[in-house]
Amino acid sequence: MNLKRWGSRIVSTAFYLGLICSARAVMPVDLHNVGSFALGGVGVAGTMSAGERTLREILKKPDAVARLEALLPEASPAGKLYILLGLHLRDRAAYQRALEKLQNLDLKVETARGCMISQEPFRDLVKEIERGQYDTALSREWPGPDR
Repeated sequence: MNLKRWGSRIVSTAFYLGLICSARAVMPVDLHNVGSFALGGVGVAGTMSAGERTLREILKKPDAVARLEALLPEASPAGKLYILLGLHLRDRAAYQRALEKLQNLDLKVETARGCMISQEPFRDLVKEIERGQYDTALSREWPGPDR
């Protein structure tokens, strides 16, 4: 009897944690108010973050670079990282211009890597973008529209 209760609690806790970790990934968002920087799947279900989904949609547009540059001044810190990533992929000159505008930004940004949420220095995340660490995450196709 005690073992059944423990098993039930473990399953319930795992389910609850999965909901918490993936809740942010399904909320409507744009790059002005995106709260965390997350690519490659968030939570136990590996759901695409709203910020990544927004960036992917922008990158499909023929005027993606102009759109990203226009969003930069008003974007949240995490939004600025998505914008830098998009510019890094599409137009290195535009990326360098944006980077110059943000070079004095010294703050921490919420990140989500899987189900692990943390605060990381903006500059460290920019270095990861510069190294191309996120390029493959954006080139990967997702298995379906709701993931």
